[in-house]
Amino acid sequence: MSDSAPPPTDPQSLLQMHFAMMPSRVLAVGVQLDLFSRLADGLDRVPLLAAALDASERGLRMLLDALTALGLLTKTEGRYGLTALARAHLVRSSPDYVGAMLETDDIWNVWSRLAEAVRSGRPVDTVERRERAETFFPMLIRSLHVANRAPAERLAAALCTDGAPTARVVLDVACGSGIWGIALALTDPTARVTAHDFPAVLAETRGYVARSGLTDRFDYLAGDLNEVDFGTDRFDVAILGNIVHSEGELSSRALFARLYRALRPGGRVAIVDLVPKEDRTGPPVALLFALNMLLNTERGDTFTLPEYTAWLREAGFARVETVEIGLHIGANAAAILGVKSLGA
Repeated sequence: MSDSAPPPTDPQSLLQMHFAMMPSRVLAVGVQLDLFSRLADGLDRVPLLAAALDASERGLRMLLDALTALGLLTKTEGRYGLTALARAHLVRSSPDYVGAMLETDDIWNVWSRLAEAVRSGRPVDTVERRERAETFFPMLIRSLHVANRAPAERLAAALCTDGAPTARVVLDVACGSGIWGIALALTDPTARVTAHDFPAVLAETRGYVARSGLTDRFDYLAGDLNEVDFGTDRFDVAILGNIVHSEGELSSRALFARLYRALRPGGRVAIVDLVPKEDRTGPPVALLFALNMLLNTERGDTFTLPEYTAWLREAGFARVETVEIGLHIGANAAAILGVKSLGA
């Protein structure tokens, strides 16, 4: 029997695509039951876990076996244990816990209404608006802070290779946990960062900054990114970490112009986002995320490199460059840099 992939006309690939939602639900339910934390506490058999979780032994056995098959648990003579991945990222007491975004079914429930959003062209939720943002993002950033740490470190290393003789002044726009600014401050011990976001989100940012030992090197600017005054000739670097996709074209083009004014001559804006190919045929994650923006924002989308290039040049940036930052939300990614002329 051949091990080659089935031909494109084989319907098995469609069934696999349909059933791809099952691992997502298995993972989410494991997190929602706090199963991984209980296993970390030593409850390693079905009867013990069933009693602790007030769950059926039959249901738990099936869930545990599915999690084992997915590579998140081990199983030896009826005893279950955590793999290294699960212990690091799915136990709630872990400093690298990423399960926060799975603790509720908010994302699942919104995606269940995709047909409605496609028909109407209108979102199911509006996470970019302040009232919703201040409840949605504090939950989300608990997961993204850990997931974005490595790409943030790689971006910071790229931004700090110019050997600048004076301290960098950094603006982290809609900063969330502050991971992009934190990484740059840790890479450049002379840098000072202004973290911007809605007030309730900044309350969370302060905690991440404090835990990173950077309290004395951060300032805070509260407000809507479409309205707040970023000033003129203030910053050497402005970071947009996963922001443009929720703002959409018009807001982002206006933002690029305002950031151009806020940057000093030679300053750079660094954009991290999911970027599809020019013909929008891939990669899948960037195009699936565009649908996520349809579901969750009024004008959000994902945008191509030629679109970013045109908008940054329109704003006045003399050069547009890219720098690889490795895996970002499951795909290889490059940050986009808009560079302001030294004579500007």
